[in-house]
Amino acid sequence: MSEVAVVGGDTNELLETFERALEDLVSSCRHPAEKRIRYGNLRSEISSGSGNGGITNAAVVYETPGGSTTQINITYDEAKGVFSYLSEDLGETVSSEDPNEVIAMVRRHAHSIPEKRMRALFNTIDIWLSEGKTRREMFSEMNKLLQNEFLGGRITNDELKAGIQHIVMRYKDQQPS
Repeated sequence: MSEVAVVGGDTNELLETFERALEDLVSSCRHPAEKRIRYGNLRSEISSGSGNGGITNAAVVYETPGGSTTQINITYDEAKGVFSYLSEDLGETVSSEDPNEVIAMVRRHAHSIPEKRMRALFNTIDIWLSEGKTRREMFSEMNKLLQNEFLGGRITNDELKAGIQHIVMRYKDQQPS
């Protein structure tokens, strides 16, 4: 996806540029259906700033297997023409006047979702194992995740395969020799 040229634009143009680029990014992670699940049903909502003191809020939301939700919040101060969001380590607030810089941050985060989902799935499997669940019980739980009613909480076929491999390997490691 290419950057959008913003030259001397007013604050409304900056916000519109950001909104279009965000919609394009989210759309690219939603088709086909399997990709939509792999990206945790990534979606966004923008709340207009006109009734909120000139502050527009953008929420970018997705889920990991089982339905745990993660949200990225971006605010846009219309009076100042500045976007603000938390840094990737959540340690500081980042401010930028460039919508392309903000979209690049969201893109990096979006591209990391499949890996985060896989780590969450493996962590869940490890918890099941520590709880003493049998392989049969864990495979049943995996089947539930495959059919989860929350789209972003479901797992893909690739995640199912990797999860089963993780179960087999971890379960084998737990058995006495």
